[in-house]
Amino acid sequence: MSVFGDNLRKARKQLGLTQRQLAARIGARHNSVSNWETGQNEPDTLTIRRLCDALSITANDLFIEDPSSPAPVSRDELKFALFEESGQNMEDMLQEVLDFAQFVKEKHQRQKDPQSPPPRYPILGKKEGQ
Repeated sequence: MSVFGDNLRKARKQLGLTQRQLAARIGARHNSVSNWETGQNEPDTLTIRRLCDALSITANDLFIEDPSSPAPVSRDELKFALFEESGQNMEDMLQEVLDFAQFVKEKHQRQKDPQSPPPRYPILGKKEGQ
């Protein structure tokens, strides 16, 4: 089985959907879902978008080997990748990026689990407790 197929099957089962039900949601034939899950073929880009919408996941969730644990990136690697500089101002900018990433993560989690608390996002430029 392929990484894509494994992740598709897991996401579908998490929602308690059959292959036939998922196919109906995205306008595909049920045997197409089976073929994708067994790695016989992969859907086109538009169908991947429909799958993501139907399953409330991202394309990364379908293609990353273990979507629950992406490779960690250090703060220094992230600062360099984003800003190619260093210093306190860059540290503040990095914190804003990390805060926003946490907001997006919580929002995505809320889509998967409506019982989770709503995402919070601090006001830019203000430290917590201000």
